[in-house]
Amino acid sequence: MVAGAIFVIHPQEIHAEGFTGADFATWETTAQDSFIQTSITMAGVVFSQVAPKKSACVDNWYLVDGQKAARNAHIRRTIAQYDGYHPSGTILAILLEACGPLN
Repeated sequence: MVAGAIFVIHPQEIHAEGFTGADFATWETTAQDSFIQTSITMAGVVFSQVAPKKSACVDNWYLVDGQKAARNAHIRRTIAQYDGYHPSGTILAILLEACGPLN
C-alpha cells in the first residue's frame, strides 16, 4: 500500500538515469520533503544492517531536536546547488558528510 502511494506521488521517472536535482526542483515542497524523508529512512534501514552506529547518527542528525524542517531546507539547497546529479546521491553525500564514511 505505502509503496503504491510512493509511486503515485513520485512517478517512476525518479528511478530513470536522467532524473536530476533540476527535475526535483520542479516538484512541490511537500513532495520534495516526502522524497527526502523516504530517502533518509531507507538509508537508515540499510545502515542499520551494515553500519549500526551510522544508522543512529542519521536518525539523530535528521530527527533530534526538531531539526527536520531545517535539514530538509539544507538538503533542498544542496540538491539545487548540485542540480545535475540525482537527488538520492546528493542526499547520501550529505548523510556521509554529517555522519562520516561507511568504512
